[in-house]
Amino acid sequence: MITASFQHYLELLQQRFASLDSGTVADYIPELGKANPDWFGIAVVTVDGHVYQVGDTRQPFSIQSISKAFTYGIALEDKGAETVASKIDVEPSGEAFNSISLEPDTGRPRNPMINAGAIVATSLVDGSDGDAKLSRILEKFARYAGQPLSVDEAIYLSEKNTGHRNRAIAHLLRNYEILEDDPEEPLDAYFRQCSILVTARDLALMGATLANDGVNPVTGIRALESGMVPRVLSVMSTCGMYDYSGNWIYKVGMPAKSGVGGGIVAVLPGQLGLAVFSPRLDSKGNSVRGIAVCESLSNDFGLHMLRVTRTTTTSVIRTSYTCARVRSKLNRDRRSEAFLDVAGERILVMELTGELMFVPAEIIAATAIEQMEARDFIILDLTRVTSVDQSACTLLGELADELGNQSKKVLITGAEHHYHLVRFLKRHFEASGNMPVLDYPDVDHALEYAEDCLLDESQVETDGNVRLPIEDQPLCSNLDSDELELLRSLLQEEDYQAGDLICREGQPADKLFFLSSGRVSVSLDLDHKHQRRLSASTAGWAFGESALFSGHNRTADIRADTRVHLYSLNPVRLREMDNPTATRVLIKLLTNLSELSLTRLERANREIRILTC
Repeated sequence: MITASFQHYLELLQQRFASLDSGTVADYIPELGKANPDWFGIAVVTVDGHVYQVGDTRQPFSIQSISKAFTYGIALEDKGAETVASKIDVEPSGEAFNSISLEPDTGRPRNPMINAGAIVATSLVDGSDGDAKLSRILEKFARYAGQPLSVDEAIYLSEKNTGHRNRAIAHLLRNYEILEDDPEEPLDAYFRQCSILVTARDLALMGATLANDGVNPVTGIRALESGMVPRVLSVMSTCGMYDYSGNWIYKVGMPAKSGVGGGIVAVLPGQLGLAVFSPRLDSKGNSVRGIAVCESLSNDFGLHMLRVTRTTTTSVIRTSYTCARVRSKLNRDRRSEAFLDVAGERILVMELTGELMFVPAEIIAATAIEQMEARDFIILDLTRVTSVDQSACTLLGELADELGNQSKKVLITGAEHHYHLVRFLKRHFEASGNMPVLDYPDVDHALEYAEDCLLDESQVETDGNVRLPIEDQPLCSNLDSDELELLRSLLQEEDYQAGDLICREGQPADKLFFLSSGRVSVSLDLDHKHQRRLSASTAGWAFGESALFSGHNRTADIRADTRVHLYSLNPVRLREMDNPTATRVLIKLLTNLSELSLTRLERANREIRILTC
């Protein structure tokens, strides 16, 4: 069973930092001190609903100060941004979470991420009393988490019984009339709010909901008005990590919020939510392992929000298909075609489009791994990809590693304009045998390579050095012995070396060619640098059929791809014969050409439907 490459990365990351044992469990709230210091979970949820998790991601713990960001959003919805701004500022305090940081004249808290601002935000939530406010908070939090959440009564009582500083802050706020009624009710609701139980998976989904413009990416339920999302994320960016916020945004670069219960939630807008749970805290009250994990993820995948990137898209896979449905442009012998009708399912093509960042690359990796279980080749076409950022490079490298370890072959086409990706892959696979194949400029040639590999393995295709007689040519089907004898008498044998030009566009179409051995290509010059292959043929196929009709010129170049032996026919010689056998030969050639053309048209129509869906 193939495992997701990003999942494997998270497993290695969790193993890497599991031995990091600095920091201590918070004990100023006695119930928090009971947490197991070795609990450690990492969860990532993308905006398209993919969930990755490793470690203790189902272990409940109290949300603590992380709740402040989400309650602030509720207050903005319930009272409006202007009213909330009159009660709570949004300036970083640069002080600890429990600091009494109020404006000297107004008593307004510096921001909603410190305790003073959070108590005020809780008071602004709709509800006639503390219980009603808490019910509103729980209902909104459940939209973020995708499931009902509850309060841990033991932690609540522990918070309430030791929350003397918060009680003092609340009464000071009442003195300034920032709190307009009895401060005990919103304070009690605040204690309960901080005691709500969540898991790392819950937090990652809550973060992903903010990343997804306020809509839960798994349930599709809106948790926060779209217009309020930037306000919440802005305050998380500048104030969410207390007096570590400056270092955080510099090193990690994602809006985030931490809590003394050991959780950290981070948000990469438009892409993902990230949560880490580990109770060991540093001197500033942030999870030691949580910070280490977030820094590594940001650095390894280029997740800093101030990196110069463009808008992502979930339609990164333009189309996908197998070789059984769409072949290379190489016409092969009938045995080979019949074999590829079945074996072609082992070759998968994914045509990509847009800008590859973390989420689009994650979609590609997840889809590829899911579809490659019973396949041997994957072709990733980057022709329509406009840019590939660092995170996408890393994920594509991880994908190639994962598939290579399963003896799958990865081919990347259209990569010539993505120098950064090519350089990254060459460095990444410098000492590995899993390097993707970058030799082919387009899907057509990559498909031909993969088809050749399958045919070589099965020994189905006719040996290219064995000359096929004229009677085995599809164009000569149903010719009797007299007709074949006449045709042979008119044929000329010709040999070409690889690269030789057999016909040039614009020349008179005066010969029909029967390919006896080797391969040829029919192509158009697009400009002085580029050519487009229209078709190719192996032994057993004819080309230059326009010679069967008078007065035509060649419409494309025909060139030998390998050493070639062929038979050429000047149809004028058939027409000039006053001979019934010659007439029958010409009629049968034209009839067979019509049938072959119809077969090719049917195949072309089928492929057009697949490629343009």
